[in-house]
Amino acid sequence: MKELIYHELNVKSESIDETEIMLEYWIESEEELADYSRCGIDQRQKVVGTNMLPYNAICKLYTKGKNGKTYVGSGWLVSGTKLYTAGHCVFSKKSGGWKEKIIVIPGKSGLLEPYGRFEAVSVCATKGWIDNGSARYDMGAIKLNAPVPLDEFLKPVIDDSDDGEVCGYPADRDRGMFQYKMRESLTKKGGRFYYEIDTYGGQSGCPLLKNRSEGIGIHNYGGCPNKSSDLYEEFIQEVANW
Repeated sequence: MKELIYHELNVKSESIDETEIMLEYWIESEEELADYSRCGIDQRQKVVGTNMLPYNAICKLYTKGKNGKTYVGSGWLVSGTKLYTAGHCVFSKKSGGWKEKIIVIPGKSGLLEPYGRFEAVSVCATKGWIDNGSARYDMGAIKLNAPVPLDEFLKPVIDDSDDGEVCGYPADRDRGMFQYKMRESLTKKGGRFYYEIDTYGGQSGCPLLKNRSEGIGIHNYGGCPNKSSDLYEEFIQEVANW
């Protein structure tokens, strides 16, 4: 039985306006966006150099919903043409269902885009997210129109680590143009990691990192504790065979 539901994108669909990207951003309401996603004193650290793992494999996302709005998110490359992200970054009932266009920028650092821009040609999300809106299964993946020229990618692993780092593109810092990271202790329950790591909208889809080369979860919610869905074998294998 298939774990994922797939959707092909029309790459000739309406483009995402550069001025809209720079001057305005929207954040999916599923992220439980509020100041309490920052759990006390903001301890996130800015990432300036994105020329090595894990930061060169972490991607900035701009997505266009059927409602005409542009949204921001994050993702992480597991191969040259595939990346993991949150389910609501590719499918959101509140913005009209499947996203119509997705731009992916690996290692974005301010105006610097060292590996270029890529476009999604197809996306997928778990049945649990699409059919039931289950927060535990708010997980998805993106397939790109061309391979990203990296020698290494983040490795998805199944792990019950009690310590981890979240790194992505929060929209409340530097207009979402830089990665921010923070490491803290983790707890796990019901297929989700919980932590007091400071996050914000725009980081949905970024990795929960065990170390510099392995991801163990997909960050998708705030609320202090903030949350990631953990990876599981069926999800990993089906994306790998996609």
